[in-house]
Amino acid sequence: MDHWKFITVMVTVFTFTVEIRPMDSFLTAYLTSPSVNATLKEVSDVLTPLRIYFGVIGSFLVFLSSDYLRYKPVMIFNGILGMAAYANLINSPTTFRIMVTEVCLSLFACIEMAYYGYLYSKIEDKEHYQIATGFAKSGMLSGTCVGGLLGQLVVYFNDRNYSVLPYYSLAFVTFATAWACFLPSVGNSKTFVHARDVRGKVFSNATIRDPGISKYSSTEKFDTPNIVQSEIQFNHFCDFRHSYADRTVLMWSIWYVIAMAAFTQTNLYVNILYTYIVDESNDKHILLNGVVDCLATMCAAISTYHIGKVKVNWNDYGFAFLAFCSLVIALLLSLGYYSENIIVVYLMYICFDTVVQSVFVIAMSQIAKQLKHNFYTSVLGFNAFLGIVLSTCLSSLLVRIGTSLPVRFLVYSSTFVILGVVYGCTAVIHSAKDTTAKRRLIRLP
Repeated sequence: MDHWKFITVMVTVFTFTVEIRPMDSFLTAYLTSPSVNATLKEVSDVLTPLRIYFGVIGSFLVFLSSDYLRYKPVMIFNGILGMAAYANLINSPTTFRIMVTEVCLSLFACIEMAYYGYLYSKIEDKEHYQIATGFAKSGMLSGTCVGGLLGQLVVYFNDRNYSVLPYYSLAFVTFATAWACFLPSVGNSKTFVHARDVRGKVFSNATIRDPGISKYSSTEKFDTPNIVQSEIQFNHFCDFRHSYADRTVLMWSIWYVIAMAAFTQTNLYVNILYTYIVDESNDKHILLNGVVDCLATMCAAISTYHIGKVKVNWNDYGFAFLAFCSLVIALLLSLGYYSENIIVVYLMYICFDTVVQSVFVIAMSQIAKQLKHNFYTSVLGFNAFLGIVLSTCLSSLLVRIGTSLPVRFLVYSSTFVILGVVYGCTAVIHSAKDTTAKRRLIRLP
């Protein structure tokens, strides 16, 4: 087996098992059940925003440290946080334990950027990035699919008893964390190459000087730590700045950041929206959250697997593609506001998750192709960090002005409408420029 295929399989197994968390589909239902007895308003306005706020800290730490810690330790540490989160949900947790769980889950959710950084750093040929990303993403979504189906079956056969779900989630997260310990380690960062380069430059300058003078001898020990550290920081800053100077990176990053903010909000609040609609309609039937998550992620997994193999010149069609997808997503999210039928909302989320996850695969692979080797998490993680910050600001604003859950989905829909219009206009402008350039070439003798 080729090395890149081996690494892709290893990472895909990790992404699959770490996402089998049946508790997630029924977290709101569990917290508002008689065994915990939290109110829906408390879950919506206190506990869920807490997870968003601490997600800012987690995403910041991941993008800041992953490239230096070489990804694998970050994956293991985040896995331990996930274990702590689900362990705290066992046996009717108190409000304090639930808050600890929300904090741990917010940090644990940042694991995605770490394992993508690991995947890209271990694959030398960037031509394999898109298909490797597709496999890893489809593995992740397949795990979520299995987790949702498992959760639905457990709830059904236990007569809507959610208290056993944390045990299953804890078991699979523990296995994934153990699996991460056996992943091949990533070599030294390019940062250390910069350090050696600096030392080498100092030594070569010294040898030019007269070796007869003791203070200029080539065996002299120079005090260079400050120079080396400043050189490292300067090179890191230059790499970071030049990454965003690339038009392709900037194009996909802007969409990714804004879409990530809306996607995070939707994922956190759609679970609450299900319970809200059921309470408003007095429907006492069993929630189908697990089945919906299963179908949504199954469709998304199939879509991301196939889209990872698609070869398209995204430099030509990227703007138009993002504009079209943004408008489709906006239309889907608007159903969360206009529809009071739980089945319609379920179908909305299935289609929404499929489209967004598919575009994320393309966005991440296109960004990664333009980056220097071993610099992936600094950019991808920074994008995720900006997305979480934007999500936090949006969540804080909506909670402060007291918007209802359906209105929030109308706000998310409006966000994608703006993205669609902006990228659509940009696509038209670039198309006009290309047409003009071609006409000029034709007129040349």
